[in-house]
Amino acid sequence: MTQAAFLAARDAGAVDALADALEQPISATERNALAGFAELVARWNARIDLTAARTPEQLCEVLFADALVLRERALVPEGARVLDVGSGAGAPALPLALLRPDVSLVLVEPLHKRVAFLRTAVGTLDGLAGRVTVREARLDPARPSVTGAPFDVALARATFAPERWLPMGLALASRALVLTAAESAPAPPEGTTIAHETRYALPRTDAPRAITAYVRTTRKHG
Repeated sequence: MTQAAFLAARDAGAVDALADALEQPISATERNALAGFAELVARWNARIDLTAARTPEQLCEVLFADALVLRERALVPEGARVLDVGSGAGAPALPLALLRPDVSLVLVEPLHKRVAFLRTAVGTLDGLAGRVTVREARLDPARPSVTGAPFDVALARATFAPERWLPMGLALASRALVLTAAESAPAPPEGTTIAHETRYALPRTDAPRAITAYVRTTRKHG
């Protein structure tokens, strides 16, 4: 039998190593919660191909690097209602929920098998039931609409190009987060401003990353 790519009892140290490399220290409770999520992803990955990561270090970086940065209050304010579009394997939304018990989240994912995984994760991991809702749906870029909008924060990782996602996110929330790699963050549209930006690098490859928070400065009409 092929050994799982991540076992919490064996590989939790990889979570600590990532957090230390990003200078985002975590508690033992947070490490154990994240490790439990990584083990769940690894188990499901053999069946529905959630991620291409195949080692504990790769899996931790894919699942947790963005969430460790997103937990900053300058990006996701205290008590925020967060919308995550195209949730896939649940990162960064579910790790963020594990790190930030003050926030509530709605995850939108169009693929049924991934929705089944996300709902299993929410029901299995401590502290998520009642705070995290998973919806099987596909967002229309031309007319973005999600029940419960406007949210406090909207984000999407690798679902839309940054310049396409930004107006969609701002239509759904008062604050839109844009996650970028080598490309530059989009210029703020009229009536918005950049409230905060955090730059970092992935420890294994030193690949650049940034999370930019855009907020509306003028009231929407209608």
